[in-house]
Amino acid sequence: MAREVLLLSCELLLYGAGMLAVFRARHRVGLGVFLTAIGSLHFLETWLAANLYVQIAPGLVLSPGSVVLFSGKFFFILLLYIREDATFARQPIYGLLIGNLLAASLVLLLSQHVAVPASGDAPRDLHLLDQMGLLMIWGSVLLFVDCLLVILLYERLSRGSTWPIELRLWLAAVGVLVFDQAGFFAMLHFAYAVPLSVGYGGLLGKLVAATLYALMIGQYLRHFDRDAVRFGDAVPQPFGELFSALTYRQRYEALRQHARRDAITRLLNRGEFETLTREVLERITRERQSLNLLMFDIDHFKSINDLYGHQSGDRVLREVAAVLDESVRNTDHAFRFGGDEFAVLLVDRSHDDACAFADRLRGDIAALRIGESDIAVSVSIGVSTIVAGRSHGGIEELVRVADAMLYQAKADGRNRVSGEVLAEVLPP
Repeated sequence: MAREVLLLSCELLLYGAGMLAVFRARHRVGLGVFLTAIGSLHFLETWLAANLYVQIAPGLVLSPGSVVLFSGKFFFILLLYIREDATFARQPIYGLLIGNLLAASLVLLLSQHVAVPASGDAPRDLHLLDQMGLLMIWGSVLLFVDCLLVILLYERLSRGSTWPIELRLWLAAVGVLVFDQAGFFAMLHFAYAVPLSVGYGGLLGKLVAATLYALMIGQYLRHFDRDAVRFGDAVPQPFGELFSALTYRQRYEALRQHARRDAITRLLNRGEFETLTREVLERITRERQSLNLLMFDIDHFKSINDLYGHQSGDRVLREVAAVLDESVRNTDHAFRFGGDEFAVLLVDRSHDDACAFADRLRGDIAALRIGESDIAVSVSIGVSTIVAGRSHGGIEELVRVADAMLYQAKADGRNRVSGEVLAEVLPP
């Protein structure tokens, strides 16, 4: 039984990693490759659901087709919706439904043929395809409903939520997978006399698979395909217009997100700085957390533009922004403040931790060698800190002190960090 669990784990990792690799390559090879892969594996999934079962524990039997392939397909359609557009997400949903209806119709016609042997063997019949046709139709109807429900549930969970994306994916998927397991197993039980142990085992397997797929896709979104979109609007009615409405909302949200970001570095722009800083300041005051502001600019940036040209200067900005973006946590915020100046908000870190972070960032940037000319870059960083439980002068004071520390770092010789705490203690 341990061997079966190990094999199932390997199958899940192979399927998950393979499909994520194809999805990651969609901008190079086209999204059609990803959609075709989903469709081509659907036949294997249905055949396995009807014919192959393994025992994972006493009294628990499951099908790798349902647990590994169906659960994975379900997550990858949700991933397609999150990272692309509702227009793309509906393509495999409608495609599988229509394809399976056509397949079942063709099987009805094909079964009317009088089969003859192609060799000395007995002629084949279409009994297996006939069985699979029923499962394919019922499974596709369930999948259509499941995908609408999981999109609605994912959006509901994401509305104003600070939960990790892995948790939102898992909760949305588990709610719908339980519904799907009940519906799909009912067909297996009553049409094919599949025992109850398969229903229980399949449900347990899907819950475990949902956990692993949620972790895999969450990490993929964090590290390989960032800026996953969250929505906060109510889902429009009527229900039949869901895909169209979501498509318009996704395009609007993508445009709004694009407007928030600097065109060269893709960091948040100066216009977002004050809005986000006020929101963060209100939260950390309420939750009694500290807040650090780092302000830094590129040393002798004008000389880089003069010596190597503005295209090289833009490349330097992008490379520095990339190092910064990789360094911050999801709870922090990075901005291009203007020109060659950048700003970072670090939430709930001590002043010493913020200065240590700033020094690591300084070192990582100093290690860069950019372009064919191997341009060396350094930055000077100023750090100001609001300590939890202490009064402060708000955003203006936070910026003023960080800016003063930045100029102090430059005065001390550049390529260094200087910091100060806003430290007037509130009375008890």
